[in-house]
Amino acid sequence: MNICAAFRMFTISEAAEYFGLPKHFIRQLVLTKAIPSIKAGKKYLINEKILETYLQSGAV
Repeated sequence: MNICAAFRMFTISEAAEYFGLPKHFIRQLVLTKAIPSIKAGKKYLINEKILETYLQSGAV
């Protein structure tokens, strides 16, 4: 496994585009702490694998 792939981080906009979901949906997941994120300045960063696992779990 590529180490860089495990640490790929998305902004809310990037995650929405990558997964084909509305930005407001991803933002709600972040703001309600349904998924972990890191705040970097004014942006939130989301780990790709964590978000993918969350979406695949059917918790949505």
